[in-house]
Amino acid sequence: MKIKNVLAGSVSLAALFLAGCSSQSYNITQYRLPHLSQSVDAICPASQRSIVVGEAASKMGIQIQQDETRWHTAKQHRWSTPLSNQLQRSIQRLMLNDDCTGLLTVTIEDFYGSYNSHAVIAGHWQYEMENSANTVSGAFTEKVPLKADGYSALVNALDEAWLHSMDTISLSVNSMSGD
Repeated sequence: MKIKNVLAGSVSLAALFLAGCSSQSYNITQYRLPHLSQSVDAICPASQRSIVVGEAASKMGIQIQQDETRWHTAKQHRWSTPLSNQLQRSIQRLMLNDDCTGLLTVTIEDFYGSYNSHAVIAGHWQYEMENSANTVSGAFTEKVPLKADGYSALVNALDEAWLHSMDTISLSVNSMSGD
């Protein structure tokens, strides 16, 4: 009988402990790339402009490099919608040509805050010109220093780095296609 009482008491204490742990709440702050708040007149179809986001950048929490070997995915500072969705909408809005010709695929390998206070974006792209066998491709890396501390400053710097990357891709494609 004593063993049953001890077991029942232990189970009750464990349940109370777990309930107490699970009831700890913390605020989750969600972020969105700022340029997506601006209105646009036209959007290219996703079939003409696509994005591929690597595993490291596809997590809901914002990625932070703590030092050369350690990485952290924020639990309380998350993307409001998956980063891949935000970048897909962005690439459809930031057109290379007004008529959305050609097929552009951008692959994002890095999208994070570095331990030395920079937003870092890296990846590669490929553009296939419409009605042509010509394909151009390239790689990009952007590092933008944070203007302040905190996740908001990081998201703003990541947005700026992404826009710089899109400008670089656009210039490369336009110079190759003769525009």
